[in-house]
Formats: sequence, structure tokens, C-alpha cells
Amino acid sequence: KQWYQRRVRGVWFDDELDFFFKIRPQFKDKDVGDLTERHELRKRLNCKSYAWFIRNVFPELPLERDLLASGQFRTDEDRCMDTRGGDLSQGNALHLGSCTNGVNTNSNRFMMLTKENTLMGLNFCTDSGFAEHLQFHNCHHQGGGQKFVYDPATRQIRQDTGKCLTGDTKLEKVTMAPCVEGNKAQLWSFEFTYF
Repeated sequence: KQWYQRRVRGVWFDDELDFFFKIRPQFKDKDVGDLTERHELRKRLNCKSYAWFIRNVFPELPLERDLLASGQFRTDEDRCMDTRGGDLSQGNALHLGSCTNGVNTNSNRFMMLTKENTLMGLNFCTDSGFAEHLQFHNCHHQGGGQKFVYDPATRQIRQDTGKCLTGDTKLEKVTMAPCVEGNKAQLWSFEFTYF
């Protein structure tokens, strides 16, 4: 299965292949054989790229060039955002879990913060509903409870309510709490940055 997935991506992903390897680094060194024939067929049939597909068919999913940050989102208490697979359906919570040191091969800990200030897992956007707990919902790109602004000066991720994303170690969830300067649970660093 991994061989086939890596082969498909080798043919279709073009400039997005490096981003795929950030999400699934275990596929990077898989030998998939000679792809010349598949590339020639794609060219002969004038097939569109993966980026074209995302922009025109599934625009809710960002491309790497749409991001401010991706990968593991880690607090200064060394805890990371963890979907625990919850981003596969709506209404599930965003958890806090252990971080992976080195190469992160767990896609449950792969998060994205877009240039449009949307925080998401691989499938759905996080939404505070202006409540304490974050849940995954369809991306609506209208701000509100789905707008999260990263401040590089304070390293906090804020909402317009004056609350910040907080890694709550007691609840093992990512919550919204009043912003407190220097609160280690509100200081975030990212595995990959694009700003």
C-alpha cells in the first residue's frame, strides 16, 4: 500500500511532493521504480497537476504555499496538538499529547496554520465556537470561531475575543483561555514555518 501511495504521488504531486513528505516522511525513501512511462502518459493526455485539483476541486485543502506553519505545533511545556484522528469527522476535539522528537511520522500531530488564519488538521478546520474547547468542523473561511492569528512577537495564537490557544495539560486538550504573556502553555513553536 505504501509503495502504491508513494508511486501515485511521484507521478501527480509535482511541486507538492516535498510537502507530502513532511506529512508522511516514511514514504520519502521508498523505491517506486521507474516512473518515466507514467509521466509521459500524463503529459500526453494533458492531465492537470495536483495543485490544479486542489485549487479547483477541493479548495478547502491548502497547498504548502498557503501556509504560515505546519507539522507539530508545540508548547513551551513540550506538549503538542494532537487530533487523535478526530479531524476525520466533525465535532471532535483537538487534544494535547506528547511530541515526537526527530522525524514526526504521526499524521495525527500534523497541523496547519494558513495565511488566511485558519488552524486545521488534515481534513477539517478547528473552531472555537467562542467557547473554551476547540472542535473540528467544515472550513467556512469567514473568520469568527475559525480565525486564529499567530503573533510572532509573543508566540501566541489569538482570537478576536482576547483569548489564546492554550495547551491544557490537565484536560489534555487545546483550549481557549485569556491571553497571559509568558504563559508556557500559550507559547507555540512550529515544526515547519513559511514566514
